[in-house]
Amino acid sequence: MKPENNHFLKYLEALSSSPFFKDSSTGSIKELLHSMSEEHWNAKSFKSSTDVMSTFHFIVSGRLKVYKSNPDSGREHTVFVLSKGDVFDVLSLLDTKPHDVYWEALDSLEVLKIPMEQMRHWINKYPVMHKAILYYLGDRMRQLMDVATDVTLHSTLVRLSALLLKNINGETRKLELINNLPNDEIAGLIGTTRAVVSRHIQELKRCGAISVSRKQINVKNLELLLSIAEEKYIP
Repeated sequence: MKPENNHFLKYLEALSSSPFFKDSSTGSIKELLHSMSEEHWNAKSFKSSTDVMSTFHFIVSGRLKVYKSNPDSGREHTVFVLSKGDVFDVLSLLDTKPHDVYWEALDSLEVLKIPMEQMRHWINKYPVMHKAILYYLGDRMRQLMDVATDVTLHSTLVRLSALLLKNINGETRKLELINNLPNDEIAGLIGTTRAVVSRHIQELKRCGAISVSRKQINVKNLELLLSIAEEKYIP
């Protein structure tokens, strides 16, 4: 992408403000952006690992679901929901092998992409990125460990309450990353079914922890929701 591009400054700001590139200099990020191109995914469009393994992506806007699927049962499990400032796919960047997951745009998705080989060359040129990749992978591994233990140790109601808490903006008390997602998408995040999520949402409504309007979940009593997530209160 050339500096003459109308969106060059917008994309430069997006890259610079991402936690993934927080230790990179403006000059090195500009150099990276020169090798990138923009791409738009329509909402609900999806790709397999083979579709994205040859390119490294940076999300400018929108949300992306990363999920695994059982072809026999049709059941899905959402591994992550990525959003503005996130990158994918780091695993393919490191080991050159396909990552056995699917990718689906939850909204209209705007991304920047670069061939994997060029991204690897840029990272080797700027070793500060080695630490950034370790931190990024460490954070993702911690999230996966939490999900694995939560499924074993906690009820679906507790997992749902904890998921809502993790995605609440502390100042506005509004959901952000998972706001307006349908119940089947929320179910995929906590390893259950749409029917179970719907039942638990009604329970949380009845006890006054949340309200629901226009497919939006609003937190009415943060302290109560916290006590449910900590298994100190049963609705």
